[in-house]
Amino acid sequence: MGDAAVACGYVGALLCVCMVVPQIAGTFRDRSLPGVSALSWALTGLSSGAWLLYGLRAHEGPQIPGNALVVTGAVVIVLAAPSPIAQRGRAGILATAVPVLIGSGVLLPAVDVGLVAFGIGIVSTLPQVAKSLVGLPVAGASAVAVPSWLLRAVAQLCWMFFAIVERDGVVLASSSLILCSSLLVSAAELRRRRLSRASAKRSSPGDPPLDEGRRRCGDLVDVRRTPERNRVPL
Repeated sequence: MGDAAVACGYVGALLCVCMVVPQIAGTFRDRSLPGVSALSWALTGLSSGAWLLYGLRAHEGPQIPGNALVVTGAVVIVLAAPSPIAQRGRAGILATAVPVLIGSGVLLPAVDVGLVAFGIGIVSTLPQVAKSLVGLPVAGASAVAVPSWLLRAVAQLCWMFFAIVERDGVVLASSSLILCSSLLVSAAELRRRRLSRASAKRSSPGDPPLDEGRRRCGDLVDVRRTPERNRVPL
């Protein structure tokens, strides 16, 4: 049973790594689109860094490789996503937080490091939950990658199984709360996309496509500008 739990932990770590890929792709596809909470991803990166230190201190192998890669992906998203704070300012804040996190991971007991990771982790998704539920129009464009949050939810299920078998209450509580918030974000963003598609279908269903309308307008202008002697009688 212990081997199954460890294997499930590694699967959860792999899914956590995979979850950053759709969001990175979505962010760079159109960096002007709103929706992505840079604060959420910054806290996710710090939480993953704390879990990495916890894995090193508590000798939990599944915590190490995945969280190391998640930190890298989260930093990319934080620096690429639209934010009121300039990119240089965001980089400076992260650079200031990293030494504090490493110092805490070295000086505190392993259990306390896990509590730090737990504390950051449970609040890491809240800014994105707030933005997805009330911070954006009900129907409209959003850069939030739903696959990222669904992968995060599945990853938390794996970590819950790992925590139950290994009797790790900190990991169990953290994964349970992050699972709930990940499902909230996914549901809100899926609803927004569904309403956007419905709104697009209802708006002027009989109008010609934009390119066709422009072409007709262009033909009309050309006819009006044609000298009288060159016009062909209809």
